[in-house]
Amino acid sequence: MHLRLLYAFLPLFLASSCAINRSSTLVFPKDTKGCFLLYDLKRDALLVEQGETCRIRFPACSTFKVPLAVMAFDANLLRDENQVVSWDGRKRMLPSWNRDHNAQSWMQNSVVWFSQVLTPQLGKERIEAYLRSFHYGNASVSSGLTDAWLHPPNNPTGNLELSAYEQLAFLKRLWGDQLSVSKRSMRIARELMYLETSPRGLRLSGKTGSNFFDEARSYQFGWFVAHIGNDSEEFIVVTNLMDLKPISQEGVFGGPRAKELTRGFLKQRNLW
Repeated sequence: MHLRLLYAFLPLFLASSCAINRSSTLVFPKDTKGCFLLYDLKRDALLVEQGETCRIRFPACSTFKVPLAVMAFDANLLRDENQVVSWDGRKRMLPSWNRDHNAQSWMQNSVVWFSQVLTPQLGKERIEAYLRSFHYGNASVSSGLTDAWLHPPNNPTGNLELSAYEQLAFLKRLWGDQLSVSKRSMRIARELMYLETSPRGLRLSGKTGSNFFDEARSYQFGWFVAHIGNDSEEFIVVTNLMDLKPISQEGVFGGPRAKELTRGFLKQRNLW
């Protein structure tokens, strides 16, 4: 399994953080490993770093839809969240994808073909310029405008990749209106990410991402990146998860698994 480490980014990031809890009781499920990062935006502090994979770059998977939404609104490819993009009639993996979608349903249903309509319109040079300005991982779509974020994690070349720390840094800039784009494009992208409100009254906004290490899809990888908060509390959460042994459940994907794991970790921290 080919996994590349990221070194240069960490010292600058960690220098601005404090009170990192690396002795947490949070435990990843048996036969998996991963990363859980919890960042307190109000205190500007990284509270929890748990797991073995926080410094490893993985494909962005469908978490790429978040920066892609920012780009599409900033470039006026999408006017607003209600603009409809017509389905081409080709049947795809999930029934929910096989219809017309607007930006809201694109994000909610994680519709791959919708992303693949937008990326050629933006073009390689413009996408990579945006990604570089966002400091978004390796900022590369060199392997293809319609699939650079979708290749397996053990593909040695061409992936659009980033680490959990880089996901965290991007979300900090997005929620802080600090990306070099219009404030409107950031605001709409944040609104598209809304998922639910917790029993404690914290709004959860996030995006899953799923991939596989093998053609049988028995070794899964998943992302869940999120913002959770209210007027007095505000946090960024990043989780990734990978299987060490094959799983047998059909219809299960790594991203939703990472989301449920995150919810459990938040409950243990009294943040749900």
